[in-house]
Amino acid sequence: MLPWFYMWSQKYELFHRLLVDTVTSASEPNITLKPLFIDQAVFDAELDQTKAHPWIGCARKVVLLLEHLKESKEPYILFTDIDIIVKGSVYEKLTPHIDAGTSMVFLKEGEHCNIGVCLLRCCPEVISFWEMVLAHMQASEKLHDQAIVNSLLPGYPGSWCTFSTKDFACSNTWDGSPFVMFQPLSSRMGPEMDFAEKIFYSAQFVNLQDYMKYVPEEIIPFIYKFQEYLLERNKVAASEN
Repeated sequence: MLPWFYMWSQKYELFHRLLVDTVTSASEPNITLKPLFIDQAVFDAELDQTKAHPWIGCARKVVLLLEHLKESKEPYILFTDIDIIVKGSVYEKLTPHIDAGTSMVFLKEGEHCNIGVCLLRCCPEVISFWEMVLAHMQASEKLHDQAIVNSLLPGYPGSWCTFSTKDFACSNTWDGSPFVMFQPLSSRMGPEMDFAEKIFYSAQFVNLQDYMKYVPEEIIPFIYKFQEYLLERNKVAASEN
């Protein structure tokens, strides 16, 4: 059984409930969801929205990932962000990597690895790698967990690769083909606009009508604001052509 860990908070309840319902309805007998609830107040205190990326200096994801790598009785764990859309059998696409014994598999975003989706083998070399990531973060509050991972991967002695971008896509690499897992990225226009952007793009693939009641009220106006932003951007692009 593959444990699938992800963090969620009150703000991201929409994505939590959507993921639970999606995986349940897909009948994934080889996957067990392991939601890790963290109060939104903790994220508000730890994530600095004024930085180039809010996760700079925050090691919470790495700490939890390491904890479950060490404690797992299974050969692999899947550790993802919560803001993802699933459209198909995830385990089916993970099986080739598990059968091959690959130590780490990441979501591919352009020319680098995105740690929003990680399939990790529970073994000493993987644990050592993430302990090194954590050590770098603890040494400086100016470092980003994902940037550290990408800087250390060339020296990693074990096997690693990225998922097929056809099956595991993100919004800036998706080519329009069917996918199994999709992560909507943000454009860094502010926390409210970024969240609205994720909801907007998610709604292009799944019906969110029954889940909108979980969206914080203060975010609703920003969904319309983001739509207006897209319309204006498209007008500018059309005029330039």
